[in-house]
Amino acid sequence: MTSEELIEKFLEIEDQNHFFDLKIGNIKFWLYIRFDVYTSLMENYGLFNKNTSINEKFDNRINLMELINRMTVKNQFFLFKKEILIFSSSRKVKENSRYRCVYTDLLSENLDNSYYIFDNSTDGFFYYPRYVSRVKNSDINSFKALCKKKDKIVFDGRMLEERIYNILEQSFENSLTTKQKVRINTALVNILNERNYYRSYYHFILKRIKPKVIVIVCYYDFRMMILCEAAKELGIPVIELQHGVIGKEHISYNFFRKRKLKSFPDYIFTFSREDRETARFPLSRSRIYAVGYPEMEYKIRKYEKLRLKARKKKKILFISQSIKEIFEYAAELSKRIDLDQYEIIVKLHPREFGNWRKEYGKLLEDADVTIIDNLDRDIYFYLAQADYVVGIFSTVMLEATMFDTNIVIIKKASYTYMKKLYENDMAVLIDSVDELQRIVVNNISTGNSEKTYFEKNSISNMKTAIREIMRKDE
Repeated sequence: MTSEELIEKFLEIEDQNHFFDLKIGNIKFWLYIRFDVYTSLMENYGLFNKNTSINEKFDNRINLMELINRMTVKNQFFLFKKEILIFSSSRKVKENSRYRCVYTDLLSENLDNSYYIFDNSTDGFFYYPRYVSRVKNSDINSFKALCKKKDKIVFDGRMLEERIYNILEQSFENSLTTKQKVRINTALVNILNERNYYRSYYHFILKRIKPKVIVIVCYYDFRMMILCEAAKELGIPVIELQHGVIGKEHISYNFFRKRKLKSFPDYIFTFSREDRETARFPLSRSRIYAVGYPEMEYKIRKYEKLRLKARKKKKILFISQSIKEIFEYAAELSKRIDLDQYEIIVKLHPREFGNWRKEYGKLLEDADVTIIDNLDRDIYFYLAQADYVVGIFSTVMLEATMFDTNIVIIKKASYTYMKKLYENDMAVLIDSVDELQRIVVNNISTGNSEKTYFEKNSISNMKTAIREIMRKDE
């Protein structure tokens, strides 16, 4: 089954069987587990690999200045009224020894409005030092210590078995495994038992800050879904900034029909008009704004000189996303081309850093390939120097359209996520190493270099859209 076929069938099944109306107590819960259920099916069809681990070690030691900041300026209990409340991405990048959110920091630095940035923790760790100011640490544990103990929610897993899993099993050739069901059920139990704490927490901060608008990055992080619910109860609009591939195949942004979902943001800011028009959002098109991507424009300027610099070897950059064919293609190509003229680089996804040797090491035996398994340089550093970028369905393939490089899509797994590129003359689709070798050795251009995917002037577009939304909701 292809990824296109899978999502079409899934959307129809969940709609026909009223998954969005299912309740535990009085809580509609389907959106909380929808992403995990769907990606588990993708995994079973070989369209996605969850067997990855992040090798990211946090230093929990805090210097005196940071300790003082956390007790004062970063303290979530010391709040004043602000016009905009921003929740940054949980994952940050390190630049010049400081951490940045690539989705929200540039926007916040250019706002004309008053604002706070709330940082969620990652495995209990708050990134510091941060590039931006006006940051508050969103610490649910400190808040819970002030709350009365909530009653635990218990539910019978047989309900999920009968109302969801059995239906999926009857409809798909690959049903969920017992391990997958246990993981999803456990996650749902945890969400339901944390939900009331988060609802109270968000009501607490929103009533004190009284923002006119909230900006988030990834709504299907359950914390952000609860935030959306609380914001709707208080009449505060929530905007989500696109953070990756959307299109017609991302389950979190595609629905069989328009729906009013309390856990979904009120507005979406997309990278491109293409995403605005092709994804089947539950919202009306008037609530989707094509604005672009500030980080992209910033990095193009930053690496402009590097991009123009002459190189001894042509660079072929493979973008990995836990799909073995990336490693197979890179290894085989290294054995077929003159490595005095070419350098082959495989840039790993951060969640692969900890286990790539175990998962894919054998595929790279006797291959001359450079593996990038760290965050010392951002992806744009490599894109700026690449003569060819090879991948399957990573967001990086879209970002590559903004650089002077050739884009090659391998016809594997969920490659149709990138249909917008190879059908619009921005990339070429291949299904063999022979084709890739021919393209590289013959220096073949893979698309129209004048075409790009992203909207330009993103900061200006975002500020204009935010002002319009604030006026609408006054």
